[in-house]
Amino acid sequence: MGKRMSIKSFGRVCLFLLPIMGMGLLVSPATAESQEVNFPTKPVEILVPFGPGGSMDITSRILGEYLPEELKVTVIIRNRPGAGGMTGTTSFLRGKPDGYTIVEGNGASLISIVQMAKNPPYDPREDLLPLGYVANTPYVLVVPKTSPFDSFDEFVQYGRSNPGELKGGFANVGSEAHFALLSILRDAKIKGKEIPFTGAAQTTSAIVGGHVDWITKTVPSAIGYIKSGDMKPLLQTSKTSQLPNLPTAKEKGLPTFAITANLWVAFFAHPDIPRSRYDILVSAIANTVKKPEVTKKLEALGFNVDYKNPKECSTLIEEQWQAIAAMIKEIGIKTN
Repeated sequence: MGKRMSIKSFGRVCLFLLPIMGMGLLVSPATAESQEVNFPTKPVEILVPFGPGGSMDITSRILGEYLPEELKVTVIIRNRPGAGGMTGTTSFLRGKPDGYTIVEGNGASLISIVQMAKNPPYDPREDLLPLGYVANTPYVLVVPKTSPFDSFDEFVQYGRSNPGELKGGFANVGSEAHFALLSILRDAKIKGKEIPFTGAAQTTSAIVGGHVDWITKTVPSAIGYIKSGDMKPLLQTSKTSQLPNLPTAKEKGLPTFAITANLWVAFFAHPDIPRSRYDILVSAIANTVKKPEVTKKLEALGFNVDYKNPKECSTLIEEQWQAIAAMIKEIGIKTN
């Protein structure tokens, strides 16, 4: 996007440059208050900018189950989907910077969707403070249980022989699921029809009902249907313990883009949050992610738990910001 740093943001960076050098963040909380031993004193809300039932929602609910042990207050999950995650994230940034609401983010809501917008409402590198990166999960190509395809090779052979016939579905234009679908089509040299849906629940209904030929879904949102036999998996973008024998894109010779390898999950605070409250939330997220019970539950669903601190999360966002910008240009997706 290339927008200039605002005077407000520049002043914030200068004011807190010394206190945050150890954390390596690009921006910092607005006021360096003394430690608030009583924060929080009321429920903390996790705003999920996606609909219920998807991987982002699942992750928040698992963390929300154990965060109260660290924060000593109730944690509420609130879904506000729309515009690939931008609606909820924008709403979060317009809210009070008091630390009582944090927001979940991924490569779509913070990077690809933002870069594709004509007038993006925020820049995650400047407008959000990382609390911690939690986990990631591969995407899996699945077909209906009635599909004639039992392997990825059969799928590719049919697609090449019948250009434009296979209908592929995905949740949200510009999402990781969208890029996964596009890169599979491109790398497998298949011409197909792309059908966008507004969320994970809609793609599930479409594939279970046989309305599309294939979809790309995260392992956590698909694994239950795979185990029940309602979906047949043909390919995964990278390895997961839940599908150890399913071939990966790399094993099939598909040089997929970096974004298609995993959907990642991280949490963020408002840029104007008091410093003492920010530190409490960072510690709570880190301690929660590292709980064996949390790791066990996430891995059982197909997530790879990989905690990254705020500095590491900032670095990842900057790297993916550059990589995804090049990716969008290569694929030729038009901005909104």
